[in-house]
Amino acid sequence: MIHQLSDALKSAVDQKPLVFESMAYSLLSDGKRIRPMMLLSLLSDLGGDYTKGIDAAVALEMVHTYSLVHDDLPAMDNDDYRRHRLTNHKVYGEGIAILAGDGLLTQAFMELSKVGSSDCIEVLARNAGPLGMILGQELDIKDEFDSLEDLTQCYLLKTGCLFAAALEMAALIADRKDLQESMRELGYKLGVVFQYQDDILEATQSFETLGKSSDSDTDRGKNTIVGFLGIDEAKKTSDALFDEIQTCVGDYPLLKAMIDSMFVRAF
Repeated sequence: MIHQLSDALKSAVDQKPLVFESMAYSLLSDGKRIRPMMLLSLLSDLGGDYTKGIDAAVALEMVHTYSLVHDDLPAMDNDDYRRHRLTNHKVYGEGIAILAGDGLLTQAFMELSKVGSSDCIEVLARNAGPLGMILGQELDIKDEFDSLEDLTQCYLLKTGCLFAAALEMAALIADRKDLQESMRELGYKLGVVFQYQDDILEATQSFETLGKSSDSDTDRGKNTIVGFLGIDEAKKTSDALFDEIQTCVGDYPLLKAMIDSMFVRAF
């Protein structure tokens, strides 16, 4: 499964222009591939042929990668490292990095068109768009959270929406539209707890472990669950939400294994 996904990702950006080189630099880096593997795992759990989800999985990883390339730019998070190496704009310059992000987003929908489902196109566009992930990024930039509930809503949008897209598209490709709504809600919860975990890791782990700046959001004065609750309570809150999620995935063994692996990560 992971090998076919990797081959498909490489094939999608195997072109000569510099912008494709920049796209490949970020897309093919040592990422966790969580979102596409969630899609393929659930599709298999639902009795579908996971190879029918490869194009959707590629599209999803492209959208995620574009968001990271743009997040790292000086106008947003201004990060120098991602996945243990220099961020895209540090290698190719800001202009090419912007174009690479644009290219990945556009190419994603070319890949998704191969699935032959307008429903999948709607799902990815809705979740990645200005009322989904992009709205979450806007809230993150503003950083005007008065409560943990405000922060959680940002995380639901910023990260949960692409998790939701992965699970919704798997349900659609498996011809299980009846599961779309419940999978969307599961994706939202996964995104929130994943971001909680990120906050905790950034406050406790080193650059060598994380592969990106060792300055945590808390150190930079940015609101996080650690800032609101402290490390111990943040861990308790994260663990409680993870336990809640576990009750929702008992009938999906591959997805459950995928989720379990997410919550024993060190980066």
